[in-house]
Amino acid sequence: MELKQLQYFVCVVEQGSISGAARRLDLAQPAISASMKKLESELKLPLFHRRERGVSLTHEGQAFLQHARQILTQANDAKLLMQAFEGLDHGEVQVGVPSMLGSYFLPPILMAFKHQYPGLSVNVVDSGTRSIRQALMDGDLELGVVASNDVLPELASERLLEEEMVVCMAEDHPLAGKETIDHTDFLSCELVLFRKGYYHYSLIEKISQQEKIQPTIAFTTNLLPLTKAIIRQGYAICPMWKIAVQQEDHIVTRPFTEPFVIELSLAWRKDTYLSRANQTFRDFVLNAVRHDHV
Repeated sequence: MELKQLQYFVCVVEQGSISGAARRLDLAQPAISASMKKLESELKLPLFHRRERGVSLTHEGQAFLQHARQILTQANDAKLLMQAFEGLDHGEVQVGVPSMLGSYFLPPILMAFKHQYPGLSVNVVDSGTRSIRQALMDGDLELGVVASNDVLPELASERLLEEEMVVCMAEDHPLAGKETIDHTDFLSCELVLFRKGYYHYSLIEKISQQEKIQPTIAFTTNLLPLTKAIIRQGYAICPMWKIAVQQEDHIVTRPFTEPFVIELSLAWRKDTYLSRANQTFRDFVLNAVRHDHV
C-alpha cells in the first residue's frame, strides 16, 4: 500500500467518481481506476459500489476512509516536521483569505512579512469564509480566515478584525437617498453576489427567511472589479464589507437599518502540525494585529 493510493482513494470519495478524481488530480482515468483495483486487491475487500454515475463506499470503504485520512495527515505532519529543520531560508506559506480582505486588509501585512522573510513564498488562496473553514477541516489548508462565530471546536483561532457589511449601490440609485437600508428595500432590488461559500450568503439567507421574500440574484461572480462595475453602472446592488469600498470606486455605501457586523479570525486545526513557514506567518500576522490595537 502506497501513500499515492490513499490520496487517490480519498480524492475519489470526495469527488464521488473516478472520473471526477482524475480531473481533480489531472491524471488519466484508467490510472486512477487501476490504482483503486490494486488497493482493493491488496486489502482483499471491496471499497466501492460502482455505478454508472459514480461510486459510493461500501461498509468496509467507510471504515477504511477514516484510517486513510489519518495516515495522510500523519504523513504530511512528518514531512512538515522535517521541513522545519531546514529553517526559514525557503518554504511556502499557504493561507485561505476572502477576496475583499485579501485586497484591502492583508497587502501591507503581506509586504512587511515578505520583506522580513524574503526566502518564503506566499500562496494566498481566494475563497469564501465557509469554504475556507471546510478546507481547514479537510486538511487542504493549514491557515485560513473565517468568521469568528463559525469556528468549529476542532479549530484554534485568534481575532483579526471586526468589519461592517454595508449595501453598495450606484451614486444615482433610488436607495442612495436613504440614510440606512431596511431589509425589504434591499430585497426589492436586483443583487450581484459572490458565489456560495462566502459569508454574504448567510446574510441573504437570514434576511430573506426573516422577511419571507425571495431575493432576485441578477449576477453571481467572485470577481471584485466586475462586481464594482455592475454596481457603479446601476445594474444591481451588493452587500460588501465596508473596507472593500474606496473613494475612487464612485460607489455609495449605506448601512443596514439593523447593522450587520462580522468578526473575522485567523484559524488553524488544533490536531495537526503547522509547517514552520505557516507558524511564522501566523505569529507575524497576529503580532501585527495586536500592535495595531495597542
